Amino acid sequence: MGNRESKQVKQPTTTAAEASSTTASLSSALDSSNAPREAALGEWESPITSTFITEKDVKLSGPYLRASDGLMFWLELRPDEGGRQVLVMRSRDGTVRDVTPPATTADGFNIRTTVYEYGGGEYCIVEDTVYFTNFRDQALYAQVLGDAEASAPRLVTHGSEERGERFADGSWDEPRQRLVLVSEVHKDGSGAELPPGKVMNRLVAVDVASGQVTPLVSGADFYSYPSVSPSGRWLAWVQWDSPNMPWDHTTLMVAPIQDDGSVGQATRIAGAGGAAGEPASAVQQPMWSADSSFLYFVDDKSGWWNLYRCQTPVTSTTCTTESGVRTAWANAAAASEALAPMEAEWGFPSWNLDRRSYQVLSDGSVIGVFTDPRVAVYTLALLQPPTAGGGQWKLTQINLGMTHYSSPPLVRQVKAGTSSSGVGDGSLTVLAVAASFSTASAVVQVTAASLEALASVTPADLQVIKSSSTTQLPDGYISVPEPIEFPTVFNGQPSTAHMLYYPPKNKDFTFPQGTLPPLLVEIHGGPTSSAVPALKPLFQYWTSRGFAIADVNYGGSTGYGTAYRNRLNGRWGEVDVQDCSAAAEWLASEGRVDPRRICISGGSAGGFTTLACLAFRKTFSAGASLYGVADLKLLADHTHKFESRYLDSMVGPLPDAAAVYDARSPLKHPEGFSAPVIFFQGDQDKIVPPEQAVAMYNAVKAAGLPTALVMMAGEQHGFRQATSIRTALEGELYFYGAVLGFPAAMSEDLPKIAIDNLPQPSS
Repeated sequence: MGNRESKQVKQPTTTAAEASSTTASLSSALDSSNAPREAALGEWESPITSTFITEKDVKLSGPYLRASDGLMFWLELRPDEGGRQVLVMRSRDGTVRDVTPPATTADGFNIRTTVYEYGGGEYCIVEDTVYFTNFRDQALYAQVLGDAEASAPRLVTHGSEERGERFADGSWDEPRQRLVLVSEVHKDGSGAELPPGKVMNRLVAVDVASGQVTPLVSGADFYSYPSVSPSGRWLAWVQWDSPNMPWDHTTLMVAPIQDDGSVGQATRIAGAGGAAGEPASAVQQPMWSADSSFLYFVDDKSGWWNLYRCQTPVTSTTCTTESGVRTAWANAAAASEALAPMEAEWGFPSWNLDRRSYQVLSDGSVIGVFTDPRVAVYTLALLQPPTAGGGQWKLTQINLGMTHYSSPPLVRQVKAGTSSSGVGDGSLTVLAVAASFSTASAVVQVTAASLEALASVTPADLQVIKSSSTTQLPDGYISVPEPIEFPTVFNGQPSTAHMLYYPPKNKDFTFPQGTLPPLLVEIHGGPTSSAVPALKPLFQYWTSRGFAIADVNYGGSTGYGTAYRNRLNGRWGEVDVQDCSAAAEWLASEGRVDPRRICISGGSAGGFTTLACLAFRKTFSAGASLYGVADLKLLADHTHKFESRYLDSMVGPLPDAAAVYDARSPLKHPEGFSAPVIFFQGDQDKIVPPEQAVAMYNAVKAAGLPTALVMMAGEQHGFRQATSIRTALEGELYFYGAVLGFPAAMSEDLPKIAIDNLPQPSS
């Protein structure tokens, strides 16, 4: 038995321009003949390196389209700046510049909130001012957006850091010149840190001039989507209590905003808390129409997350008492209409705050995105209300050639004669962050002369404003997935589950005749989440080197309706393990992959499924856990408030289900492991503490299996720094090469990886 350290090869760093040139020349060099040459695993050369993936690569999110003048904004998470997130603006003349001060400034601003740890809703733009949460102190700041450059950030919420208060998901209250936000307080009156169960969430109002924070709504365990009506008269929000998660049972509430700015008695509009016998549901994304006459929302009471709307009662003339207002809203809620009933999903698991799928237009129409399980991609669509004569809402699909939208489509309509120049042509602009299976995520826009003309746009009309990468994956190396519904077993009965299958793709190489490719089964996190139907450069790193990939949407994944999502209830560690193993076994039985070289990898909850598959099944040859859960009881005992009761539904409530937790925890069953496994872990992770990776690594090491532990300094739950991303990617390939017997080496500038218990080659 021995110890092996990673070999190092030099991988030079290049500028963006050099990277593009290098890619072109490398592609040319590799393509010395039209026919691919035969080569074994480990001998496929690829221009898609870890440096290529991370260099000048950013994650795009949070777009905003200012209605007054069409200025565009979005967030960029930059790995080469240590994972810092900045706000970027595109001016009318096409100039793109940062709004957030450079990282070299003394304060080092980073637009990121940690409410519920996963954040979201980090900024809000009101006319010429942006309000944002800064990562370092979680306080609220303001910047004035100038034509040339933005002002220096001004602290708004003085004292919030000292009381441990965080802010997110803001909604502007115009009549009162204030923001209504989700607040999360982590310290008591003495300044001591609160345990997760005592952390307080509420809705607050922040006076943007004085910084005064006024509590508005409290009592529930969690809040999201505060939404002030344009009239300033109503406040809508979503709330829920443990042990529910926001995709289990939530409640949509509406309350009047009183003359003194306080919030009156609330009325339930939809979701949990209804009359006896009325099924609870998961409601999300409340949004008012421009004239405050309708409240739109998404609800899964039909078994699918569909769109609904409720008409605002005219309470000023029909009633004057608080009870009368509540009765009027209750009647309006009972008459809510489904806009387009369909077996498709307009909603998603709300891991992040302020995530939306649609926008309401001035005429009451809706433009948004939904997922249809029959096609396994996102669909952009326009929903138009019936004409005065009645009838159904009209659904028109819009083809822009995109398969995934990570933001709602944002629309700016310019009525004739109302543009900034005084002359408008009635046109509209649609802005979104989108991607396809062959193009990287990008901020994109399309323009049309009218809503009717929007239905006729084509992919050729799409304009890329900012791509997530300054380099483009070269032709001939991009694997496009095949959606597959494969056989599995659920509750002892034959059933099916879903995956995206990526075959190996490299125009310069092929395997020798009779050689099947190895398979890497990728497990998405969550577990209540789904595989992303978009170009993933990390996946192309593998497929361009000869690996096939199965991106599995096991039972419990989203996008396939409520019943499929609920398959995992009480069964985490069983249904996911069964489906991921079944996916690999089916691909092997179909002759698509080599059954002797099947690897499995996942992060967070996907790391748990990875470890469980290795502990309780013999399907896999090796695996990699990235900040994965190893002990369910430890997760329940030490995780943060948002997920502190998540396992009640996924596994069972403690202490009654303690035996089930032990039975499904990989850490409790090291004797079940028969395949090598490597661990990558952030040393600042508060969601899955590093102790879990250390304990699992020690257990596998004690069992005599090849293993390694790579601790990422300064990383939390998920890797943001370029070096960490590269180390995990190259380190995983290097580990598989070492244990499966094919050549693989790491770049010279990356940390060495020591593999324990690796048999030394015979002399």
